[in-house]
Amino acid sequence: MRAIVKFVVLLGAASALCFALWPARRPAKTERKSALAAVAQTAPEREQPSAVPLPPAEVVPAALAFAPVRAAPLPNEETLMTTLRTLGDSAPERSLELARAAEQRFPASPDAAERSWYVCKSLVNLERFYDAREEARRMVSEYPGTSWATDVARHLLVNPPGLPGDPAP
Repeated sequence: MRAIVKFVVLLGAASALCFALWPARRPAKTERKSALAAVAQTAPEREQPSAVPLPPAEVVPAALAFAPVRAAPLPNEETLMTTLRTLGDSAPERSLELARAAEQRFPASPDAAERSWYVCKSLVNLERFYDAREEARRMVSEYPGTSWATDVARHLLVNPPGLPGDPAP
């Protein structure tokens, strides 16, 4: 009899815990946001602190003066290509971003066909098959006869006639 009572008590406690933690009982994100917005609207407005006037530029000691911020130099093409080759399949979003940036900066370089190949490969890895096929068509027309264009044509335009994610014809 004690075992049954313990079982019923444990079952009740577990039910109460599940009920309290069940996702359907939690307010949705939009409900939470609207509740926060309502609280923010009813909160009294606070005065903004007034800005402290700064002394004229010539009065600021040299130790407190700031040097102008210089942007980091952009990597050269060789560095970009090395990074693309190193990334491989591990980070398709980053590969796509780097390849697109390099295409804009170095459009007529000898590595342009290889970069386009990385764009196609990254799009496939991101499962954006329709975009990959469109990129492959552009690449084959821009870089005919290169081994990169031949590889892309074989894998994206010839062998798999229907890739997942392609719109219905």
